[in-house]
Amino acid sequence: MLLVAGMWAAPLSASEPYVSAFVGRSDMNHVGLGHENSGLTMLGAIGREFENNWRLEAEIGYQTVGNDGEYGSNLDQNMSVLSVLANACYDMPIYDFATPYITAGAGRAIINPMGINSPGSLSTSKSCFAFQLGAGISVPIGDNVKLDARYRFFLTPKIILDPAVDNKSLSSDNFLLGLRFNF
Repeated sequence: MLLVAGMWAAPLSASEPYVSAFVGRSDMNHVGLGHENSGLTMLGAIGREFENNWRLEAEIGYQTVGNDGEYGSNLDQNMSVLSVLANACYDMPIYDFATPYITAGAGRAIINPMGINSPGSLSTSKSCFAFQLGAGISVPIGDNVKLDARYRFFLTPKIILDPAVDNKSLSSDNFLLGLRFNF
């Protein structure tokens, strides 16, 4: 949160605010037996671009994926993850027509294992630390609009959803396409 507060304290002449929105596919290892299933990911962020090619942003994200009966045939429900992250991005202006970048962030995730109700299992949402690492490329498509394609790896620490299964950390590979609007 200090990172996000600090980005708004910078002089306005040295930065440019923006908002961004992404939608894409999430390949999630949802903690149980290591199976990966595809689902939906949506992200939104507010941020600032600085003159030294750095960007700082506050991001809210939502991922959902079906469990395909991984926890039993009568438990075929979705799992969702709501995340709030502070991100830092570094733009590498090596091309005139596109700008590759790298990104990293940390924050909190709320994991909701909808429908996993076996004895001793987590049946309500659980909040935990989360972080992400990624890379992308943005292409200007207007004076204040950029098309943005991004990959990110999202990870939480070990989460116990069902004590009968060897639970792992929750992770996902996210492939996203979005727009960034500068003010």
